[in-house]
Amino acid sequence: MITKDVSSYPANDSAAVSEELSLSDLVARMRIYAAELRRYWWIVALICLPFLVWQGYLALTTPPMYETDLTFMVDEDAGGTSGLLNSVLGDFGLGSQKNNNDRIVELAKSMRIVRGALFTRVEIDGSSDFLINHFIRLHRLQEEEWDKPSKNPEQPSLKGFLFTRDSFEQFNRLEYAALKSVYGILLGDEKHKAIYSTRDNPDSGIMSLSLSTRSESLTIILLRTIFDQLSTFYILSSTTKQQGTFNIIQAKADSLRRLLNGTEYRAARFKEQNNLILRPTDQLPIERLSREKGMYSLIYGEALKNLEIADFSLRNKAPYIQAIDLPIPPLTGMPYGKKKALLLGLGLGLLAGCLFVIGRKFIRDALNRAN
Repeated sequence: MITKDVSSYPANDSAAVSEELSLSDLVARMRIYAAELRRYWWIVALICLPFLVWQGYLALTTPPMYETDLTFMVDEDAGGTSGLLNSVLGDFGLGSQKNNNDRIVELAKSMRIVRGALFTRVEIDGSSDFLINHFIRLHRLQEEEWDKPSKNPEQPSLKGFLFTRDSFEQFNRLEYAALKSVYGILLGDEKHKAIYSTRDNPDSGIMSLSLSTRSESLTIILLRTIFDQLSTFYILSSTTKQQGTFNIIQAKADSLRRLLNGTEYRAARFKEQNNLILRPTDQLPIERLSREKGMYSLIYGEALKNLEIADFSLRNKAPYIQAIDLPIPPLTGMPYGKKKALLLGLGLGLLAGCLFVIGRKFIRDALNRAN
């Protein structure tokens, strides 16, 4: 037999021969594993069976999800000279293009807004309760999520829990844990895919809220309530400074009005009681009251003018949040797809079966070489 001495080849040729031998070994090994799979196909089929049963069970028992969107836009043009200036500068490409859409969509996912919506009392299917309790019941959290004991000893058990109050600042540890669990299911966490999301279209300026739950009524009412909470909070937070100024001027104007009314009453009463007094010194109180009345009247007039200016500034500063498309029934339920279940179960089963057969072959060959 004639053998080739690989060491007699140049370095480059040796590397090429080594790579060719490694590739041929890999191809041969793949053929061996493919033959092993063909030989023990029935093991792969048996391993596929529980995965198919599992996915079939999910397809039959998982309730449908009702999904819908709510679209809206925000008009924050404060008008006035600043709005006109920005409009003119915009024609030359110099205007300010400040956009708070990103802030709004992030705010819509905040705990404050979602919590305010969840603790709104509404009626669903003839039962009046907090939206968060409706969510707990309709999503069967007590049976599917909260029935298992917690691995963390410091985490309280939520089995059978429902909220009885909405005083967030006075919640105990158990109530906070339940709220965080529901919030994690809505926004998504390490165990759940998000069922509530927000989107912003920077080209059109239109924003949208999306929600899917196991109940058509819950989806529509909860999404509308979140939008109401977002709209109210954003308008209040955008006009806090102007509202404070208006309240101060309003309080000052009310105080001046009371002083003016009191002075007018004292002047009239003095005239009634001293109608026959003719001496000039006895007329001094009425002159002083008349002077005070004129002063208070002048100051009160200025206060009313400032109050009107503050009211105009407040109304002009307030953003206008307009709903475009509100969710309405009926909604189409989205069941757990049978084709999806079949493909997913088959894919997972084939992967697990092939890995088992190939791994068993690899271990067996390694043990034979060791012996």
